Amino acid sequence: MSSTFFSRSRIQASGVTFVAKSNKQHMMKNFMSAILMMISISGFSQKKVLKSIQEKAKEIDLVIGKYHQYDLFNGSALVAQNGKIILKKSYGKADIGWNVDATSDTKFRIGSITKQFTGMLIMQLKQEGKIRLDDKISDHLAWYNKTVGDQITISHLLSHTSGLPNYTDFPDFKTKMVFENLSAKEFAIKYFKDNLSFEPGTKHSYCNTGYYLLGLIIEAVTNKPYEQVLKEKIFDVIGMKNTALEDPKQIISKFAQGYDFDYGRYQKTDYINMKTAIFAAGAMYSTANDMLLWDQALYTDALLNEENRKIYFTPFLNGYANGLVVQKHSNFLKTNKDITLITHSGGINGFSCNIARIPEDRIYVILLDNTRAGKRGGQLEAVIDDVLGIWYNAPVSLPKPLVMNEVYKKMQASTVEEGILYLKDLKRNKFSAYNFNGFENELNKLSYKFLGEGKAPSALKIIDYAVSEFPESFNVYDTRGEIYFIQKNYPEAKKNYQKTLEINPNNDNAKQMLLKIEREIKN
Repeated sequence: MSSTFFSRSRIQASGVTFVAKSNKQHMMKNFMSAILMMISISGFSQKKVLKSIQEKAKEIDLVIGKYHQYDLFNGSALVAQNGKIILKKSYGKADIGWNVDATSDTKFRIGSITKQFTGMLIMQLKQEGKIRLDDKISDHLAWYNKTVGDQITISHLLSHTSGLPNYTDFPDFKTKMVFENLSAKEFAIKYFKDNLSFEPGTKHSYCNTGYYLLGLIIEAVTNKPYEQVLKEKIFDVIGMKNTALEDPKQIISKFAQGYDFDYGRYQKTDYINMKTAIFAAGAMYSTANDMLLWDQALYTDALLNEENRKIYFTPFLNGYANGLVVQKHSNFLKTNKDITLITHSGGINGFSCNIARIPEDRIYVILLDNTRAGKRGGQLEAVIDDVLGIWYNAPVSLPKPLVMNEVYKKMQASTVEEGILYLKDLKRNKFSAYNFNGFENELNKLSYKFLGEGKAPSALKIIDYAVSEFPESFNVYDTRGEIYFIQKNYPEAKKNYQKTLEINPNNDNAKQMLLKIEREIKN
């Protein structure tokens, strides 16, 4: 998750060194010119200057506004300390077609942020003595494969160390599973695989399957629907009146329309039955105001006593706790302060969400987006990095436009080959002027765009370039294997899927595609 905060940090504690001159007046003139230049480039002084809360709020607003301007964020943002709101503002539309502005009461899907609520319910049941964290799946789900169920504990499910395959990575997930209208138990029986990728407890591998099963365990223990338990044990207790599990049959007031950003334009996102296909792994929706209530409750005994709160926030492998990433930072942003940074992201059709909290200073940041901004180079993580940088008086630069948007325009105006040459030139000569965050993912996404338009040769050229840039990434070979398969070039498809498995032996999609290729060759 993080080099500094999340997967990478855009904030750098950099300074400027000025050459000494014998003439003091000349020194002052050069100094002032340099300061003005820095301000004109970044918008902020690069010196670490203590600012008032009002000044910080204005700078945070300016930065988030720039992200919105460059189509890198659209939705609600809230920053608070000790429960007091520093910034609460929405940027853009909740519904573009109806020209409805987003507000702090607009309801957004929060995706995997749901996991911390599922983890909370498990901890509450533990506190009540109804379950133990070392209970096995088989102790509560009699229908589950006992051989595997006897090996996996509730703790393994909470910490993503179960070894179970991640069902949202299955090839049928986007084409079939998202449309199912089954009960959660029926869905799990139909689709979940019992084969283990590794011995439970030995590795960390993010797994939505585990949290889906936790929801079923909650239902089995309470003999109530998961969504009812959420309401009774969390939402009603702390007053989260605008938060619930999304049901496709319900009409939800003030609910944001989800969009996907497609190189300069927005389009409505694809359908998904959240209640069935996602369930306890990420099917909740909430508002910025409600999420602040959740944050504040975590400092009290309202949901858990002190002993169990401590367990709730205790990380396992890779810093992952019970639906939260917990990391310790020494001398955070050169403040001489040691802090705990608690984060998580959420992403689901049309929506992205990120939270960050620092309990030592009672800082909380929530970003709710309805344009899937999290897929555009990890932009919500970058926003949070910048917000925390401003709060702790670290130098922060204004965001930059995504390079791939400019490259796509070039490809549309000329050819894919010209676009790739243009991209190479920008990367070599104008790197600092553009946003290259998530470069590999953006190349992969652009390749799929051309593939979706039936332009496999163009998609192949883009992914070939991606392979040259990221030769150790299993994902680019997986994509190239898919393109070759569509072109019925089975030898090359096989070669790329084998390379994918060489890098990532747990890639179930590659395993299935290799079997499919063998069948095609035989036929």
